[in-house]
Amino acid sequence: MKPCASLKKLCKVFSFIFAIFTLVYLVYIVVFVKVALHQHSLTFTFFKSIGSKEPVCKRNATKDTIIKVKNSRTFLVSAYLDLRGSRIVRILGITYRDEPDLLLCDFCPPDTNRSNFAELEVHTDHFNFPYGTTDILCYIQYDKDPEYVSLYRLDDPAPVFLKIQNADEQTNLVEPEFQYNIIICISAMFGTYNNVLQFIQSMEMYRMLGADKVIIYHTDSSPDMEKILSYYKDLHFLELISWPITSFINVSKGWHYPDHPGDLHYFGQTAALNDCIYRYMYKSKYIALNDLDELIVPTIHKDWPEMLDYFLHTDPTLNVFIFENHVFPTTPQDKTNDVTPEEWVSIPGVNILHHLYREPNLPDEINPTKMILNPRSIIKVSVHVPLEFTGNQYQVPSDFAKLCHYREPKQKYLDKGLLIEDNILSKYEPNLIKRVNRVLIKVKYSKKKLSVACENSVIC
Repeated sequence: MKPCASLKKLCKVFSFIFAIFTLVYLVYIVVFVKVALHQHSLTFTFFKSIGSKEPVCKRNATKDTIIKVKNSRTFLVSAYLDLRGSRIVRILGITYRDEPDLLLCDFCPPDTNRSNFAELEVHTDHFNFPYGTTDILCYIQYDKDPEYVSLYRLDDPAPVFLKIQNADEQTNLVEPEFQYNIIICISAMFGTYNNVLQFIQSMEMYRMLGADKVIIYHTDSSPDMEKILSYYKDLHFLELISWPITSFINVSKGWHYPDHPGDLHYFGQTAALNDCIYRYMYKSKYIALNDLDELIVPTIHKDWPEMLDYFLHTDPTLNVFIFENHVFPTTPQDKTNDVTPEEWVSIPGVNILHHLYREPNLPDEINPTKMILNPRSIIKVSVHVPLEFTGNQYQVPSDFAKLCHYREPKQKYLDKGLLIEDNILSKYEPNLIKRVNRVLIKVKYSKKKLSVACENSVIC
């Protein structure tokens, strides 16, 4: 064969390959423009069954709490049907704020499968960390509600499958019957948490105050906590939701960037809280948001239900109740309580009954707050305030309730003589001591001496 003829054939082959590449690239551009402009939607075949009547999306739906979108800087927590405004699937996630990924939504079953670009709404309270909690909105364009959703990059169509939650609760026209009246969402337990005594005291106070269940997003805790957690799980009073955030992102142990190093605020706290609200939106009438070292304590009413009924009788439009923080410094000990068993000294953790003095709130400083809220009114929430909601909110006066925060001093150089004595827990104290003692005995945490003391005393 002549060299010239061989060269011509080689040129033809390269020309053909180039033409195919150009055609594929043009198709890519057309798809991108059409979908990005929301003028058209496209049908892909990621969800079609292969040798099975069961859709691929159902077989491959993840059960993990956190998943990463392939080749992206976006992490997904869960997906929820939201029909309160537009027909959307709201995917709660975490994304890199400065350069959000361009992501596509696909729905399943196939007859609901129309693809369009997701809208990413980064929450305004990101505390300046590089990553932030994000609502990823996928618009439904068919009348039929989808069951699963995938999210992927256009240049890497490897879908991530999520089961869409809250569908049945919103399509049922009957007035919802709530499984719970009040639950508590807590985020997050981490760092080999070992505050055993205060944890038990808080859990028993929650029960006395009217909570039906506590939800904790759990990253890590100490071996000492395992039997305590198991005890409350067996009572169906506690649910632990796995929160392996440290496997995905370099999280901060604080809230102020860059003083507290990390890429995401405080173990992804706001992502977990928002997920808890949507997860229990149609299961619980109210949700309280606070930390394990905090208690929302009524000063007039006996418990939360009685207090909320009073507020709602005054104004039925109230959906968010805000409680101002009051710091009860845990050093030094203020009170030696003779009724408290000596055995409590050997239990790891803070004894909140020994701390009766609180710091005065500074009038020129914005004090943190926590909330009890109607979850169906919430669109987005931060740690201390709602970011987007319907209805009205009420700043509860301290005459009605206080958010008691048992922690190290905030005003570290404040003279003890300037602290304010506050016996707000006194009406709960006798019952709380009995309840804590019973728990310690049941989990076999206390010594035999406490069991004997309980048999011969009213302290249990």
